[in-house]
Amino acid sequence: MTKNINIRNASFYCIYTRNHSESGTFQGIIDDLSRIAQMGIDFVWLLPIHPVGKTNRKGTLGSPNIRNASFYCIYTRNHSESGTFQGIIDDLSRIAQMGIDFVWLLPIHPVGKTNRKGTLGSPYSIDNFREINPEHGNLDDFCRLVSEVHRHGMRLMIDIVFRHTSHDCPWATQHPEWYLRDESGKPIALVPEWSDILDLKFEGNEKTLWKELIDILKYWCELGVDGFRMDVASGVTMDFWRQARKEVLAEYPNNIWLAESTRLPYIEDHRVKRELVNTDNELYEVFDICYDYDIYGAWRATTANAIPVKSYLEMIRLQSTIYRKDFIKLRFLENHDQQRVSHIFRENRSKALAWTSFSSFLKGCFLIHAGQETEQTKTSSLFEKDWNDCQETEQTKTSSLFEKDWNDCKNMYSLQNYFQELIQIKNNPIIHSNDSNFFITEHHPCIVIIWENENNREGLIGIFNVSKTNEQFIRIQDLPDGKYENLLSNPKIKDIIQYDYPTINVTNNGNILIPPVACILHYSGFVLRPKMFYSELFDFNYKGM
Repeated sequence: MTKNINIRNASFYCIYTRNHSESGTFQGIIDDLSRIAQMGIDFVWLLPIHPVGKTNRKGTLGSPNIRNASFYCIYTRNHSESGTFQGIIDDLSRIAQMGIDFVWLLPIHPVGKTNRKGTLGSPYSIDNFREINPEHGNLDDFCRLVSEVHRHGMRLMIDIVFRHTSHDCPWATQHPEWYLRDESGKPIALVPEWSDILDLKFEGNEKTLWKELIDILKYWCELGVDGFRMDVASGVTMDFWRQARKEVLAEYPNNIWLAESTRLPYIEDHRVKRELVNTDNELYEVFDICYDYDIYGAWRATTANAIPVKSYLEMIRLQSTIYRKDFIKLRFLENHDQQRVSHIFRENRSKALAWTSFSSFLKGCFLIHAGQETEQTKTSSLFEKDWNDCQETEQTKTSSLFEKDWNDCKNMYSLQNYFQELIQIKNNPIIHSNDSNFFITEHHPCIVIIWENENNREGLIGIFNVSKTNEQFIRIQDLPDGKYENLLSNPKIKDIIQYDYPTINVTNNGNILIPPVACILHYSGFVLRPKMFYSELFDFNYKGM
């Protein structure tokens, strides 16, 4: 029975259901009522309990506002001649002009010395997670960078490396129980090649190590960091990620998390060995965005002509059915661990441009790896000072993270305007709308992607000549003849795409001249109701056999 209450001196207890218990449910509150009542509480006050809208939703639970975000990845040491935060600040106006949403920094912390790789060491071998690598500046310099990123209308993401530390991290002596050890009791690295690090032990250290790591995340959030890219997220226990995300989300609800997920062979190998490994599906329970590594190998096989384009596109189709409905992938052709796209297609620039256009038009976020807009063929070194002037040699084709390797490419941003156009198209309301659907309708002679908003009776048609076909035309099913606006036709990029047509003629029941690189058409006033391309893997009709 409810007691009579003199409300003039009543005690209130405010609860946000989502964050009050591990389940985030009313039952979680019920289970806690005895404790709350013992405090003498008069009123239990619940923050809103109704269904939450999706359009322009703030926060990270399915965040539609980041579904098509553009990321720009920077390695501070090699982004400017100085290798400092100031060198990045000086470049922010140019970066912002491309339409970038997130500036993502590779690790910014002090680097270990023991077993250091190269002269300067890997930024992934970290001494102290709360400090700044003095090469880059100090904490005041970092805070100035945060402020400038925000002033330019962008958000800042930093790399977090919680799987391991350097040998010189104070924890190694202060908390030896936090480290994995071999049978002789010696701390180890699970990957023998990573000789400059020691792996952390999450099991059994839930109340100590976990708390310290979560406090580190909150520390950087308090300094204004808007998101984290979690290194080797597949190799850290999901129980930790759940607890960490819950605690960070409670205080910083707009913080975005990107997982470095992994490839199928890696998952298979670890499962055979009965070792910890998280799949993308598991990571999506906690993370907003996952890497595109689940299909990256298929894309590389396609570019090497080992498999047909169709097989790679089938993998993209598969993604849309095996992950949650609102899954977000980070689409990329290169990153700091992979070869440069300009090296992969060093014999055919048009293919590189066509695949880049395709990648930006896909469902998901879009990554530009710093240097991609200057068509660098060398991935920045992580270990040494190894400056070069953007000229490719036999020694500049493979990636390394251990050197000082600044490429002086000022005033050589050959693809700056191109990326600006691609990101502007990616921000088109048709792509951003929750009511739009995504279709890959053709794989030969070129790739055709259609985004259609049936409610608004409009759509976008992307045509990507990734195979450099000799065929002249491609037919778009049910597309009426006429003239259509080509969104990829800015005069500033005409020499890049070799296709300076602001409008494109469609004739003979949907025939379109295949572009040398790519084109993107806008249509309105009708619907196509397109379908995915036919796949024997998925669409073969076995009934009645």
